[in-house]
Amino acid sequence: MADKAGANNGVYDPLLHDGQPAQPRSSSDGEANDTSSTASQNGSNVDLEADLQAVAAEQLAPTATTEAAPTRFRRTRSSGTEPALKKLIVILIVPAVLLFMVFFFISHRSRTPSRDASPIAAPTGISFASGFNMKQSWGSLSPYYETGKAWPGISENAGKGYYGLPHAQCSFKQVHVLHRHAERYPTGGAFEKINEMAEKLYNITEKPADELSWISDWRQTMSDELLLASGVATEFTSGSLFWETHGRLLFNATEKEEMFYHPSLNVYPNGTARPKIVLRTTDQSRINTSAHAWAAGFFGVYSGEPNAPVDNDDLYKMVYMSEKPLENNTLASYYSCPNSQSKRFTIGSRIYREWVSIFLKDAAERLNKLLPTANLTPMDTYSIMAMCAYETAAYGYSRFCELFTEKEWYGYEYRDALEFWGDASLGSAVGAAQGVGWLKELQARLEGHLLTEPYASVNVTITGSEETFPLDQLFYMDMTHDTIILAILTALGLPFGQLPSTTMLQPRLFVASRLTPFGARLYVELIDCPEFSETMVRLKLNGRVVPLLGVGECPENEDGFCSLTTFIDALRIATEKVDYENACFGIPRGWENAPEFHKPADE
Repeated sequence: MADKAGANNGVYDPLLHDGQPAQPRSSSDGEANDTSSTASQNGSNVDLEADLQAVAAEQLAPTATTEAAPTRFRRTRSSGTEPALKKLIVILIVPAVLLFMVFFFISHRSRTPSRDASPIAAPTGISFASGFNMKQSWGSLSPYYETGKAWPGISENAGKGYYGLPHAQCSFKQVHVLHRHAERYPTGGAFEKINEMAEKLYNITEKPADELSWISDWRQTMSDELLLASGVATEFTSGSLFWETHGRLLFNATEKEEMFYHPSLNVYPNGTARPKIVLRTTDQSRINTSAHAWAAGFFGVYSGEPNAPVDNDDLYKMVYMSEKPLENNTLASYYSCPNSQSKRFTIGSRIYREWVSIFLKDAAERLNKLLPTANLTPMDTYSIMAMCAYETAAYGYSRFCELFTEKEWYGYEYRDALEFWGDASLGSAVGAAQGVGWLKELQARLEGHLLTEPYASVNVTITGSEETFPLDQLFYMDMTHDTIILAILTALGLPFGQLPSTTMLQPRLFVASRLTPFGARLYVELIDCPEFSETMVRLKLNGRVVPLLGVGECPENEDGFCSLTTFIDALRIATEKVDYENACFGIPRGWENAPEFHKPADE
């Protein structure tokens, strides 16, 4: 813990977290405030006393005199009551003013509690005096957001302006959308941990502290796995926004005076009708529900237009890809990669547990003092933090959110990063292998050909037919999971680096809430502009342009552009780097001596 990363542990860094930045505080700042306040008070004593003497001189001096007024107050024996009155004024007023100043100083300090303070000493609640937004530190459970700093090397203005295009003479040629499902109930493993934690709270035999008396009446009422109503809203909104920002231009809707999508817009440049648009999803409930909600937003299912189609089948075709063990599916590729289920080749569980035991040790002790006989472990405490995010998604609010400090929420975000990095990214032997299948499909779409030869997790039954794998759509939308988006970005070559499990690395690029919040979306945009000699490619992840430096031979530039030819070559290089057979079915290169990590009893 003595290294640089450890020294910064829990301190706000704008490259680590986005949204409303917290302002770091230090003990030296507090000492400076104490010193300046004391000096001010002492100075006020002197000045106030001098002023009172002057006022007393003006009000009590004789009004009639033959001498010129003296330059300073001159004591006189003309009134025996003068000294007593002056002393009385000083005795009454000076202490009152001093008490007011002390009260002001104390109340001012109390409005800015330390981010590390116990919630009992300094309540945290949903909002923080620093402006910190806890919802952007909930990792993959964070609500969708686009606010915050641009990626390193990318201009703050990239992707903004005229429909996100460089200028009005540019146009979208084609857009590929890879989308995550939105807000859901806990998945199986998390659901079990939450129920175990809930049982501990139910079985408390001593009365909780007054601050947490509400826990006696709390009950765990959530289900598992399914998409929430808030998730449906997130996906519908995403589809609607994609229509506004991309669809209207792709289908020339404005020129044709159409506010919403209509099948008559889906035509080739010569005016002949294109085939119905194909979207892809999996057969898992929350994935296909998300896909249909997104489609309803994009296609204007509830537009109310007189000529709007009333049947979804008239608007689009949905292709369902099966989520079953050993069945190829690029949108749930861990099913076709057995090693992705091995704790030997995926280290997320081990490293996030190491971190939880460190960053939640104090929080567990604090809660156990307030909840006698609960016997909460750091892992139980993590489940309580997760309950905050889950209940907020399901019900709009959770009192569990009030129990933790700003620093602890940073630790929660880092825990999520460790799990995803260790299971689906560079910390895993199979991270890139789970992403290359979709990159191969993207390459085929860009080159305009079907995939009929088996490769990685590609399902050739689907990619071998234009009925299910069209080659010339104006846009594509694939609905998937968070781990798949991360695996694809890893396979593409984004420089996520290494994450230690005993200290919080910052700044870092791998921030789960920024990469895969609920409703995350990756756009691969093909853009034509008069100044470009060929079509350019740009990636946008959750509204931010992604730097492509290190992705094949794509150049470094602040707009994130790479020529289509160079980008296709980068996809070819990325897929050739992955030894899929060994990664998924054998002993991955470099992992020959990796120890088996046995699944913990509480997982």
